[in-house]
Amino acid sequence: MRVTAIGHGHLDLAWLWPLRETHRKARRTFTHQLGNLAADPDYVYGSSQPQQWAWLASEHPDLFAQVREAAASGRLEPQGGLWVEPDMNLPSGESIVRQALYGQRWFEQHVGRLMETCWLPDVFGYNANLPQLLAKAGMSNFLTIKLSWNEHNDFPHRSFVWEGIDGSQVLVHMPPEGTYNSSATPLSLVDLTTKYPERDAAPEALLVFGTGDGGGGPGRTHLELVRRLGSLEGFPRVAYGTSADFFTRLATHRDALPVWRGELYLEKHQGTFTTQAATKRWNRRVEERLHDLEHLAALAWAAGGDYPRAALDAAWRDLLLFQFHDILPGSSITRVHDEAEPRYAEIHDALTALIDEHLAGAAESPTVTNTLPTPRAGFVRAEDRWWAYAVAPFATASCTPWRGESARVTADTLSNEHLRATWGPGGEPTSLVDLATGIEHAGEGLNRLVVHRDPWSYFDAWDINADYLDRPTDVLRPTRVETFLDGPRAVRRSHYRHGRTTLTQDAVLTPGQRFLSFETTVDWHERHRMLRAEFRPAPWADEVACEIQYGHHRRSTRNDTSVERAQYEVCAHRWVDVSDAAGGLSLLNDSKYGHRAKDGVLSLNLLRAPIYPDPSADQGRHRFTYALFPHAGPVEDADTPAHAAHLNQPVLVGRAAPREPVFTVDAPGVQLAAVKVAEDGDALILRLHEARGRAATGRLTSTLPIVGVDEADLLERVTGPADLDDLRFGPFELKTLRVSVNRS
Repeated sequence: MRVTAIGHGHLDLAWLWPLRETHRKARRTFTHQLGNLAADPDYVYGSSQPQQWAWLASEHPDLFAQVREAAASGRLEPQGGLWVEPDMNLPSGESIVRQALYGQRWFEQHVGRLMETCWLPDVFGYNANLPQLLAKAGMSNFLTIKLSWNEHNDFPHRSFVWEGIDGSQVLVHMPPEGTYNSSATPLSLVDLTTKYPERDAAPEALLVFGTGDGGGGPGRTHLELVRRLGSLEGFPRVAYGTSADFFTRLATHRDALPVWRGELYLEKHQGTFTTQAATKRWNRRVEERLHDLEHLAALAWAAGGDYPRAALDAAWRDLLLFQFHDILPGSSITRVHDEAEPRYAEIHDALTALIDEHLAGAAESPTVTNTLPTPRAGFVRAEDRWWAYAVAPFATASCTPWRGESARVTADTLSNEHLRATWGPGGEPTSLVDLATGIEHAGEGLNRLVVHRDPWSYFDAWDINADYLDRPTDVLRPTRVETFLDGPRAVRRSHYRHGRTTLTQDAVLTPGQRFLSFETTVDWHERHRMLRAEFRPAPWADEVACEIQYGHHRRSTRNDTSVERAQYEVCAHRWVDVSDAAGGLSLLNDSKYGHRAKDGVLSLNLLRAPIYPDPSADQGRHRFTYALFPHAGPVEDADTPAHAAHLNQPVLVGRAAPREPVFTVDAPGVQLAAVKVAEDGDALILRLHEARGRAATGRLTSTLPIVGVDEADLLERVTGPADLDDLRFGPFELKTLRVSVNRS
């Protein structure tokens, strides 16, 4: 077996230190490694994360010139095509696209080449659509070590082919020693050899050595050890090389490697789906603001206007930075989050101000703009009164004054023409009936608020103990309940208290609304406790469908195997769903990610209270909403994604002139997810994806003066012609269209 050794200095952009210190750590690390390159003519060093390189280029241009020269010589390898090493569970699909777009373009512009390897050694699990996102961004290889951290089951492979939910594949290597901070001793080679099940099928392995997490990289002792390992009797051959050359050799053995399908679930660090709820909420809100502004600004650009590229770039770069795998997951010190949250607010306010400019106009009554791919109807409060609206996808429509209709409320029920919810004496819904089908969707109760013990461990912010359900719990009961009408809204308001924590929750229905929402305000003052909303729906199923980036993924609700038992907490974005052939129940949310779906219970993780590394984590005031959407048939045929999007992104209210739908997509299950101006400024970029997991064919029409269409990859490079009248999608396929318009 041949071992390729490459020096590395893994640098967390924030963790036990703030971002400001990381600028200095990056400078010191690069300086140190340039010294090593001068001292040892064979040594090869690799550095990931374009964000670090960009800091160096702007703050220390002379030092960066030396780094770029070393990269040109092949001695210092740029690694990883993403802007930072982000969390891969929490960012949206479009955020991951932009991680690749910004990262790849930066390396291409400043180093002269694109990266073929996604370098994410330390990230807390990898979503099941990542192979497609990587492959379409020019990255055919993937590196991690993190699955060697599994707590319950040893991940069975170290070199393998990973296949995503759409069928896309990437070649994966996990350095068999299980670390990106190898000491490069003979014991390292022993571990590497004995922990490598594919060593006979693919006799190539990577040794990533040096001091890391806080940067630094290899010292002179590491270099001497690698020199001595070069030809040590009884051990594999060791030689310096780049990870790019390593993957080229590994690819020659691809046909002999096993194939892994679906997500790469890390059996550890599931608490990061919930910790630092405010950071996660800001991330989602800014993602949505960026979506809306890009959509509106792109249409204005197509009509001959300016495009706010500088403002968008500044917002995207900071959002992508904050998606680093110790910021967005909530595993950094207090100062990191204290600095990130005000910046999120600044970005959000700046984007909102630009959106409001696009919504301004002289319409006679308020208008609503829909930037989403589904029709919407409902009520908005604007200019101190209630208005009704109905608006098509990608259109602007006038509001009409509210005529006084409302949902119905009694002491124990909320109802409208679609749903009837009934509360029992314990203060939780005991019945939720879909009036169209007559199906009862409440099993043993819905929306039970439970405080669980969440005991301390070293990985306090990261981990949830698997045995938390075996510990005593506190079920919250309302101390006071009010029912009333708020315009068209029927509201049941419940007040709760737990120690110093107070919680107020409004259960809400409006006319025409097909989901029951729970608008929640919490003043949270707990330590090592976890607040969850638990639902026991009827019916139940052996699988739960979970929204992930540009698709959904099914996970087992059973506990028959050790792998199933290890997935006691899973990540989902805006919805999860349990259905049988007759129908099911979708649980929607506007800012949460941690879920449990086991033993007949859907559980949404609302808040945690760890004390390390941030003793103030999650303390204070929180606002969030979740909802229940009962439906007939399987989730693939339901409107779950549309209702989840509506919950997250209300229509935009202004005085813009009414406008017919700018885009119409006539292809079952296909959604137009993003509209922007191309990076080179010569065309519009449309991002579409098939959302149901079924092949689809259809067409896209537009009111814009389109003069040409090409298909492109995620880096916006043309890959071939496209026909808007004959768009063909495989299951969960993501397409990028480059659309030229006549702006005259």
